[in-house]
Amino acid sequence: MRFLFSNWQAALTPVALLMLASCAATGGNGWVDLKPETPGSGPTIHISGTVRHLDLEGGLFVIRDAAGTQYNPVNLPAAFQVEGVAVEAEARRRDDMASIGMVGPLIELLRIRRSSRPETNTADLIGTQWRLEDLAGAGVMDRVQATLEFTDEGKVSGNGSCNQFHGTVTISGGAIRFGPLATTRKFCAEAVMHQEKQYLAALADAERFEINEPFLYIYAADRQEPLRLIRAEEE
Repeated sequence: MRFLFSNWQAALTPVALLMLASCAATGGNGWVDLKPETPGSGPTIHISGTVRHLDLEGGLFVIRDAAGTQYNPVNLPAAFQVEGVAVEAEARRRDDMASIGMVGPLIELLRIRRSSRPETNTADLIGTQWRLEDLAGAGVMDRVQATLEFTDEGKVSGNGSCNQFHGTVTISGGAIRFGPLATTRKFCAEAVMHQEKQYLAALADAERFEINEPFLYIYAADRQEPLRLIRAEEE
């Protein structure tokens, strides 16, 4: 009897999985409609971002938008638990719940789909000029211009805050790597030099970028928020 019962359980498992999968239905335009048992009562929010995997509590998937906000979905379908996949989603916040990870607002997804936005590439950046607006959450100094220009394929230049710099850049899809970067040797006020040091260090640690007009977001290792730059012509 024990053997038969075990085989009956094994036979039931695919059926159970099929029943669970039926809780979500694919709608038009690639949307996967989810039916959470207890959806939040707050307003619906629209999220456009990238799925990221964090090494917390055995592994955690979040959706990170272009501004660097990390949303912690409580019901992200397995098909979307893929590092780097671009998604759009509609969700409600679940402020009535708590998360061990504490990585961002908890949300319950109402529907989700893979994003149809085109992949960014080298051609999106060649010939563009940007001005630094936010240094990974630390802001920037007034009347101090830190810039970035993609002068040609594989080449960049700019102002670090005090000194001019130039060097190389490698772009592949949404990934970006700077360096080495050479700078002039001018000295400025201590606070300006400190900002320049932090800016150039963030560029050296850059891993990926996103363009959300008129902004360019550059994500660097070990920094919770991205560099935010605005197109120079938007000033």
